[in-house]
Amino acid sequence: MVDRILFISIFKEGYGGGEGRVAYEMARWFSERYDVVMLCPGKKTGLVEDETGFKEFHVRSSGEKNVYLPLLNAIEVKRIYDFLGKFKPDVIHMHDPALLDVIGQLWARYSRVPVFYTAHILPDRALDFGATEISSLLNTPINDGLVKRYLRNFYQQCDAVIGLNQITATKIRKFGYRGRIFQIPNGRDLALYKSEDCPDISSEEKRLTFVGSLGKRKNQEFLIEAMSYLPENYHLQLVGVPLDASYQKALEKQVKKLKVKVSFLGQLSQQEVAKVLADTHAFVSASRMEVQSLAIIEALASGSPVVGLGNETVDELVDESNGARLPNDASAREFAAAVSSVCERPPAEYKKLCQNAYSRVSALDWSCVMKKTIQSYETVLALQLGKASISAIKIYRQFIAHVPGRRLRNEIVKLVAHLPGLPEKRLTLPIKALSIAMLNMSVSVFGYYLLKFWMGLKRLFTKKQ
Repeated sequence: MVDRILFISIFKEGYGGGEGRVAYEMARWFSERYDVVMLCPGKKTGLVEDETGFKEFHVRSSGEKNVYLPLLNAIEVKRIYDFLGKFKPDVIHMHDPALLDVIGQLWARYSRVPVFYTAHILPDRALDFGATEISSLLNTPINDGLVKRYLRNFYQQCDAVIGLNQITATKIRKFGYRGRIFQIPNGRDLALYKSEDCPDISSEEKRLTFVGSLGKRKNQEFLIEAMSYLPENYHLQLVGVPLDASYQKALEKQVKKLKVKVSFLGQLSQQEVAKVLADTHAFVSASRMEVQSLAIIEALASGSPVVGLGNETVDELVDESNGARLPNDASAREFAAAVSSVCERPPAEYKKLCQNAYSRVSALDWSCVMKKTIQSYETVLALQLGKASISAIKIYRQFIAHVPGRRLRNEIVKLVAHLPGLPEKRLTLPIKALSIAMLNMSVSVFGYYLLKFWMGLKRLFTKKQ
């Protein structure tokens, strides 16, 4: 029986793209029926509660927006473990293979609490989810090998992994994970996006929309090139902010060169996105890789037909009944022709596309996803009954043996040396040495979150010496 759930996210609410959004939306939906706490970054370590009653346990961190680094030492970790000992979660559900989650894993293994991880990135291509766009230094065989070694150990410490679709589940198995996998999709508040009627397809202007971060993986250059093969009455709206400011400048230069109608709308709230989608004739995507795109789910939920190049999400959700799916090597001219075939249809045919779009994702409402997730929790909890406890020393050795780098292993050992069952130690670590250890781990897995903020962190740590 599940009563208490701890969720963990490395992001503050409102940041972290789709990964961050799903983590908090899931936690808030579950908090309506269960006792839920979100473990996440904050100004100082401790439990807080907002005006709605939603509870977060903040871990003292430094950073801004999408980049937060937990300022951990032995005392801070002890505060986290003291809280977990009082809260006594039945399940820990993680969304990121990062340091906060590792601290949670160690406590859960010792306390015999099941650990779930929702895989928002493909483990064999972790660095492709934005890392190499920030720095080519991360795109090396050595770093790739460290990431894979770290992720394999992270997966091994989970009692179950949630694959968002069959494609993801298959890739997790190929990566070498032999534990339990549950296939449960991302949830959405479908009522927020559902439109009363589809846009007037007979209108002169044809509005195309893309929602998501602006970056090479999302491939907006291709969409702008495709616009050059469409009539002047086609208008492309790009909703989102760039991973790198220089990328948007390059896109703006391309727009000017090709003389196409493209608007950069920046970051919008979900309510604003819903309004834009309600007035969109076709959602377009040329993304090279997606695990399960929230933007495409939201577009289909709004009744917008989708035209996309093949990837993990498009292959799963889009076909000729609700838009057009093209091979991932299709040309921009072919893509434009597919957009035109959708937007130039007779009203009755276009309306059918819109209806089919919503039907395709009707089972992805949070209420349905929550039910499946709870069932997965209860399945694992039932299997845990009667399972022999593991000594803290054994857990330690199993985990530490796979952490890359002697210095990093030593620092993690010191951090959690006070875990029950291990020798009691009171250690004060120099923050600079600790920051270097955490940076090694973070760069190995989420380096692109930290590189742009590194100089600010360096100045911060220097002041604290």
